[in-house]
This record gives sequence, C-alpha cells and structure tokens, in this order.
Amino acid sequence: MTNIHKSKLWKHVAALIYDIFPILGIFLVTSLIFVLLRTGKEVEPETLWFQLLLFFEVYLYFTYSWKKGGQTIGMKAWKIGILNHHKLTWQAVTLRFITGIFSTLLLGAGLWLRISNSKNLTWMDMACGQPVIDLTKSTDDSSPEPASKPQN
Repeated sequence: MTNIHKSKLWKHVAALIYDIFPILGIFLVTSLIFVLLRTGKEVEPETLWFQLLLFFEVYLYFTYSWKKGGQTIGMKAWKIGILNHHKLTWQAVTLRFITGIFSTLLLGAGLWLRISNSKNLTWMDMACGQPVIDLTKSTDDSSPEPASKPQN
C-alpha cells in the first residue's frame, strides 16, 4: 500500500497567504508598465479589460506553477506539492483553479470541508484528481514522485 502523507490544512492556508505576495508583485509590475506606456496616466480602477488582465495573471501564476512543478511559491515555502503533477493536464489545473476561486468566494469552504471529508481531500484535490501532499514526509518506493525534489 502506498504511504501518501497529505498536507496539513494550516499549510494550505499559509501557502495561500504566502502566494499573495508574488501576485501583488506581478500586479505592481503590470501597473507600472501600463503607467509608463500611458505616459504617467493611471489606469482607472473600474476598467474591465485591466481587471481581466490581472485575473488572467493570477490564473497563469497558479496554473503554470501547478503544471510545471506541482507547486506555487507559497507551496514551496511550506514544502507541500501536488502529487503526480506531471500527469496534470491544462484542463485539470484550470479546473483546480476555477474550483479554488469558487471555494474562496465561499470563504474557503473547499478547504474547510476537507476536515469532514473521509479521504481528507479539498475540493481542488477532487477537481483535478491529485491531492496536495506534505513533501517533508517520506513516501515509500511504490508511490509516485512528489511534486519536486532538490537537485544536487
């Protein structure tokens, strides 16, 4: 039997909070570029195309991170990652993202309901078919590789 160590709920929350900082950095760079291109004129906050651009950047941040390495920067900091990330399709990571947005709009219900879930899975784990695991715990040889391993 495979010994998979699911990550702790607090690590999910900590990683999500940590991910706010790189996203804010991306937003700042994007805003700076547009202010420079518009010769000092700011983009109006209610501008739909700019809001959609920022949302697309958040989408790319999460989906590319999950697809490429199975982890966002926040997940790396807390040493958690998506099991078998190399098997994830763009459709699966997009579904994981959409489920995460929906869960966030419901005050994190997808994370909190993990407590009552018998398999200890979040909505996002169920949506993409791969759980987030604790990379500090060892898995036996029969388990798939964790999201990332340090290279020497």
